[in-house]
Amino acid sequence: MKIAIIGAGSGYMPGVIRGILHRADDLAGTELACHDIDTGQLVTMTRLARAMFSARGAGIAVSAHTDLKAALDGASYVFTTFRPGGLAARHLDESIPLRHGVVGQETAGPGGFLMALRSVPVLLEIAAAAPDAWIVNYTNPTNIVTDAVARTTGAHVIGLCDQAIGDTEMWADLLGLPFEGLEADWIGLNHATWAQRLRLDGRELDLPALLDELEIPGGGATPWRDPSRMAELAKTLGFLPNSYAKYYFFHDDVVEELRAKGTTRAQDILAMLPAYYEQVAAESRKADPDPSRERGGGEHGEFAVDVICALHRDEGRRMIVNTRNNGAISSLDADAIVEVPSLVGRAGPVPLTMGPLPGPVRGLTQAIHAYERLASEAAVTGDRRTALQALMAHPFVRGKHTAEKILDEGLAAHRDHLPQFT
Repeated sequence: MKIAIIGAGSGYMPGVIRGILHRADDLAGTELACHDIDTGQLVTMTRLARAMFSARGAGIAVSAHTDLKAALDGASYVFTTFRPGGLAARHLDESIPLRHGVVGQETAGPGGFLMALRSVPVLLEIAAAAPDAWIVNYTNPTNIVTDAVARTTGAHVIGLCDQAIGDTEMWADLLGLPFEGLEADWIGLNHATWAQRLRLDGRELDLPALLDELEIPGGGATPWRDPSRMAELAKTLGFLPNSYAKYYFFHDDVVEELRAKGTTRAQDILAMLPAYYEQVAAESRKADPDPSRERGGGEHGEFAVDVICALHRDEGRRMIVNTRNNGAISSLDADAIVEVPSLVGRAGPVPLTMGPLPGPVRGLTQAIHAYERLASEAAVTGDRRTALQALMAHPFVRGKHTAEKILDEGLAAHRDHLPQFT
């Protein structure tokens, strides 16, 4: 079996390597074809992979490629985890909307929209070059990217995000429950999911009672969690919100905080990356490397590798993934790409019937879906009017003129990565 990793020079690659080692016995004899346009980081990460595999006796071959077609040739699975334009482009995605009073975020809202415009053409190229492979997509915004590939190509594609894992862990902490054995039925759209059902070791928990007893914690937010706001929302809604709900229900407060902060998240990451890559490079030269876990310790990689193994080994494993709705959520179109518990096996993900979206967030989630469908279409066609319609449809954007300014600035700033808009 051959697995192509597109974006293998990413800072997340050490976590991906750990994820592969997590299933090394199941992947014995696999070729890992690593691709990146950054030759230096590609050399470092492939050297790291070979050393970590060798140290643990994993029978996995590693090859390095700067030519995309060579990496994809003969691949059974294509794991996509790249960011067109890098973190410099992410900074633009985050800062352009903020100038106009709109949350600037890498996956949600106008920031995510601008990233989708850059990501989709590359994914379509991959789908055309590897028509028989399963595309296991981590490239953001995963819902829009997965929708574009699913609707415009014949490729097999499954969208991934490990947010459900992180959010379940956060709620375990807030509710005083063990994370091990805790399962939440997150349903909706990527970064817009909600959970009304919670189980511990297979036993249904009384979520309303748990939320009644929940005390709202003090303290502020981190780049990953905002427990105070999440607790406040959950007690009001009566069910669990995804962490990204804060951008919708506390939008103006978040805008003020982002402006006061003075730097974007992209700038913060860029500041720490030189030391991070230096540490990883040093470890890659050791016989038994232990690279930094600062950029995705292992969960990111483990989830993707578990999905590939579930597909390849026909495991029928229950996992929360992004796939075609097919009636799983009755409140959304049958062909919508939804994030929902699914059974993942050789034929692909089979979404489980979950019923309607919770009433208090049904309209919001449907509005986000309408935006995502327009964004997907704009990213494929390069049609400016459709792109403007998409931004106007997003709940963050409250006026046509604001949408026009963000679109004009975004298209100009990213023109080198937007061939469809020429």
